[in-house]
Amino acid sequence: MEKQKAYIFDVDGTLTPSRGVMAPEFKEYFLSFAQKYPVYLITGSDKPKTFEQVGFEIYDACQAVYQCNGAEVWKGNKRIKTSDWKPSYEMKHFLENQARKSRYPIKTSNHVEVRTGMINLSTIGRNCSQQQREEYYKWDQINHERIAYSKIIEKRFPEMQVTIGGQISIDICPKGLNKSIIADDLHEEYELFFFGDKCHHGGNDYPLRMIIELGQYGKAFNVGNWMQTKELMELEEKTNEV
Repeated sequence: MEKQKAYIFDVDGTLTPSRGVMAPEFKEYFLSFAQKYPVYLITGSDKPKTFEQVGFEIYDACQAVYQCNGAEVWKGNKRIKTSDWKPSYEMKHFLENQARKSRYPIKTSNHVEVRTGMINLSTIGRNCSQQQREEYYKWDQINHERIAYSKIIEKRFPEMQVTIGGQISIDICPKGLNKSIIADDLHEEYELFFFGDKCHHGGNDYPLRMIIELGQYGKAFNVGNWMQTKELMELEEKTNEV
């Protein structure tokens, strides 16, 4: 028996600009899409940040939203799953020191953010402005600070998995506690179609892409922005109508 398709979306860089909000024309289209097909979100951010980006209509239209790379799962206003993992004092202290050692000249605040089931490191600081965020991202594309820091953290804490997320940060979580969790939950019921902007090796969408491809659970699409996501969704609709 052929499985029903389910569509899974990252948020930052996939449905919205990084830490931005959905474009009104895309939000309208996405809502109509979610009325036709099972739709899920999975993101490294927590619920308040995601709520700011997509709004209550999109949030409620989804079958479920996997926050903090899957460590916390919500159906509307009901939390249905959460991880109890917490970072040690040693780990937090180590990451704070790494942020201070950064060669990047601008530092704001909120460098180490503890979320459900994970911890997020940003050397510039998560309280930076949008312009500062974009300037750091351009600098990091040349200097590869986040790649270097990922290797340092993995060497110091081999039990942790480190991935690059968004434009300014690194996601750190226990091995196995990553975005692939959603595939474990859904693949027996659905054929999975995943859209993410960090599907390359080292990106925080990569674990989900790999489990989908290796398990032959469906398809994964690496996108560059929300416009490309919308184009692929429109192609999927045409395919489904044939």
